[in-house]
Amino acid sequence: MPRLLIALVTSLLAVLTGATGLTAVAPATAAAPAAPANPAAGAGTPDRALPRLHATSGARAAVVDARGATVLLRGVNVNQLGEYFQANPDLAPTVPLTRADFHDIAQLGFNSVRLIVSWSALEPTRGAYDTAYVARIRQAVDWAASYGLYVVLDMHQDAWGIAVDTPQDVTCPAGTFPNNGWDGAPAWATITDGASTCRPGERETAPAVRHAWQHFYDDTDGIQTELVRTWGRLARDFADDSTVAGYDLLNEPGFGTAADNDADLGAFYGRAIRAIRAGERAGGGFSHIVFFEPNVLWSAFGTWTTPERFTKDRNLVFAPHIYAESLSPNTIKEGFESARTTAASYGVTVWSGEWGFWPDQPVDASDEIERYAAAEDRYGYGGAWWDWKQACGDPHMTGHPGGEPAPVSPSLVRYTCPDQVAQPVDPAFGDVLSRPVPRAVPGRTTTLTSDGRTGAFELAGRHTAGAKRCALRVWVPGRFADERVRTTGITHLRRTHHLGNVVLRGCVADTFRLRLG
Repeated sequence: MPRLLIALVTSLLAVLTGATGLTAVAPATAAAPAAPANPAAGAGTPDRALPRLHATSGARAAVVDARGATVLLRGVNVNQLGEYFQANPDLAPTVPLTRADFHDIAQLGFNSVRLIVSWSALEPTRGAYDTAYVARIRQAVDWAASYGLYVVLDMHQDAWGIAVDTPQDVTCPAGTFPNNGWDGAPAWATITDGASTCRPGERETAPAVRHAWQHFYDDTDGIQTELVRTWGRLARDFADDSTVAGYDLLNEPGFGTAADNDADLGAFYGRAIRAIRAGERAGGGFSHIVFFEPNVLWSAFGTWTTPERFTKDRNLVFAPHIYAESLSPNTIKEGFESARTTAASYGVTVWSGEWGFWPDQPVDASDEIERYAAAEDRYGYGGAWWDWKQACGDPHMTGHPGGEPAPVSPSLVRYTCPDQVAQPVDPAFGDVLSRPVPRAVPGRTTTLTSDGRTGAFELAGRHTAGAKRCALRVWVPGRFADERVRTTGITHLRRTHHLGNVVLRGCVADTFRLRLG
C-alpha cells in the first residue's frame, strides 16, 4: 500500500470537497544467568498448537492467550497470496510463497504474519467459492504454525479491485492520469456507472473507484452481501484453528461519492462480524479476534473519523495503519496517541496492521524506525511491517498500466528490478525489528524498553488474576543470547533455542522484572 499514498494527502484535499471530521521502577536485583537448555534439544520446535487468542475490552484492553497471558503480535505483511493487477505483462505481480518464507520470518523474530487474501480469488465468479484458493491459504497457515507464527487473515484491497485500470488506448484528460488496476474486489462486483478510470490525484480519487465503493456501501445488486457471505465461509473453514489469531475485515476501506461513509462502513462491519460468528459456530470452532480498520484516509492523514458503535461483540481490536512520519504528516507520537484515543472510545486495544518506512537506503530511516519501535514498546502495541516481499511486477512498483518498475522494490526483502534479485534484510531495519520482545506476559506490563542495536532490554509487570504464572515468554535474538539475564520475582527461568535464537521462559510473582545486559 505505501508510497503511492504519499501524494494522497494533498490530492484528497482538492477532491473531497464534502469531507468532514478530521481530528486533527525500582532496579532489579542481580540473578545468575539463565541456564541453557540441554544441547541435545538442538534448535527446538515451537508448540504445535498455538494457544487460542482473544481480545479483552475495557481500561486494560489487550490481546490475551488461553493461559491468560498478554500477547504482543509483532509481525510482517505477506502479500504473496494476493491477486494483484498485472501492470506490466512481463513481470509477475507477486513472488511465490513457500515454507521458507515462514522459516525466515520466524528466524527474524516475528511471531505473526498478516496474510493478505483477495475477495477476487475467493469468489472469482459470483456465488462461487474457490476451495483450491482456500487450500493455498490453509497451506500457508499450516506453514506458519510449524514455526510458531500466528496468522491474521486480511481481506485486502487497494483502490477497490483489479478491474479499475485505465485501458492503454485511452487518453486521460488534462490534469488526470491513467490508473492501474489494483487488488480486492472481483470484476463482477465492480459497478462504476461508466465513470472515468483516470485519476485526478492518487488511485483512490479515480471516479470509477469512488463509484464502485458507493455501490458496495449501498449493496447494489447484493455485492456487499456476497462479501459478507464469503467471510462466513472463510470463518467456517478456519473455525477451530488456533493459529489464526483473527480476521482483518477489510484493508483500508475506500470512500464513495457520498460526503460521509462512516455509517455505511460500520453497517458492513456489523454484517461481516455476524457472518463470521455464524461461520465459526457452524464449523464447531471458537470466536476469533476481529480486527477492524478506519478508512483509507486515516493512512493518508494519520487520523480520521470512524464508524459509531457497530456491534455488541467485544472480541475486537482497532487496527489502524500508523504511518506517522512515513505516509502521513503527523509525528510518531501523534500517530500513536490518535490510535490510542480512538481505540479507547471503543474500549479495545490497538494493533497497527501496517507500518513501515521506505527510503532509498534503509539507513536513512534509522532514526524514524528506532523512535517508532520505542513508541510501540511504550504503548504496548503490536503491528505488522509493510511488507515482506514485493515483486517488481506489483502495481505499487509501476505508475500506470504497462509502466516500468522502479529500480528497487522497497519491501523488507528488497529486490532489484526488473531482474528481481533478492537482497538480504538490511540491518538498519532488521536489527530494530528483531529486538528482544515479550511474547507472552502473565499479567500487566508496567515497563517495556528494548534496543535492537545494543540488546538492552527491560520488562516489568504485575501478575493478574486468572493468568498462568508460568506463562512468561521472552524472545531474544541469537546475537544477544549470551547477555546476562537479571530477574526479580521470576523463578524457574530456563532457555529454549529455536532457529538460532533464544526464548526465556519462567514463572512470575505478583510483581516481576527481567533485564538483559
